[in-house]
Formats: sequence, C-alpha cells, structure tokens
Amino acid sequence: MKVSLVVATAGKSLGQVIPITLAQFVIGRDPQCNLRPASALISKRHCAILTKSGQVFVRDFDSTNGTFINDQPVKGELPLQHDDVLKVGPLAFKVQIEGAASISKPTPPPQSAASADDEAAAAMLLGLQDDTGAGGEGNAGSDSAVPSGSTVFDLPNPVTGTGEAPAAGSDDKNAAAKKPDAKAAAASASKAAESLLAKYTRRQR
Repeated sequence: MKVSLVVATAGKSLGQVIPITLAQFVIGRDPQCNLRPASALISKRHCAILTKSGQVFVRDFDSTNGTFINDQPVKGELPLQHDDVLKVGPLAFKVQIEGAASISKPTPPPQSAASADDEAAAAMLLGLQDDTGAGGEGNAGSDSAVPSGSTVFDLPNPVTGTGEAPAAGSDDKNAAAKKPDAKAAAASASKAAESLLAKYTRRQR
C-alpha cells in the first residue's frame, strides 16, 4: 500500500507530493517531526499519519488549531480514505492511498470458493462436450479401414465385376429375361404332351 500527501494549499509547494513511508508519520514544528511546516499556527507535535492493518488513520495531538478531515474536526484518531482532504492548521493536503483493500466491498473467501467451483463446473461441462466430440472423431479414426463413402458403391459388384453398383432395375430385367425361357420350356412341354395324346387317340381309333 502506497500512501502520500499532495499539498493543496496555494503557494510554491502546491502539488508537491509527500510520501508517507513510516508507520507513524508525525507532522509538527518540532525538529524530531517527519514533516515540519514553517507556520506558527501549527503545534510542535500537531498530528500523525498512522498506517496499520492495511488502513490509514490520522491522530490529533490536541493541537491548538486542530486537524480536520473534509472540514470535520478530528478528535483522537479517525480513518483516512483515498481523496480525503486533510487540513493541518492552515495547510491542506489531498490524501492519496494506492493499493488499499476496499473496506466497503470486501471479497469473502466463501464467495471466491463458490466462483471457483462454478468455473470448475463450467470447465467440466466443456470438457464433457470436448470428450464427446473427440470420441466421435476417435471412433471414425479407428474405423479408417471402412470406406468413407457408401459401401454399396465401393464394394465390387458380383454381377459386373466392377466397383459400381448394379443399375436400378437390373435385377428385374434379369428376372424378366429368365421368364421367357421358363415360358418356352412350358410351351414345349405342353406341345410334347399334346403330341403324345394325339398318338394315343389315333391308336384307339
């Protein structure tokens, strides 16, 4: 966490950034103070900026002209927030706090765990979908010996000896071609029977 004070009082020091690098940063006219403004309106030990437990506070040392946060007088110790205006006697500072943990919107561990579980569940679902798709492709790859097209066209035709399927209706034509032979055989048989019958009838006469 980075804490600093930006001088907001008009003058040569306007905009000057004062980094707060100590856990207790004392402001006052005393030579032992960390920040020593040259103003008689500031007490020897006026106030201190305290950094502890990831938060920033200001403590007033019962100064003569007081310490203020956003024009509110500080009695004892009060927390400082980012962009607060800190007044020490006649001087004004803009509080800059970088990387501070949000107090108003904390991130509780259970919520993080729940979101992690949700992400894990979503990843599992995606994994199942991927496995299903991969399985389909894998099966196709394992059956690579099977022709990808229609097996009817890829297998040799026992009638023609080629890889083409017999033309539609070819079986019907073959059957039709065989039918006249059967009729002819039946006709010849009937003729033979008639001739035999004729011979027997002639003999009886």
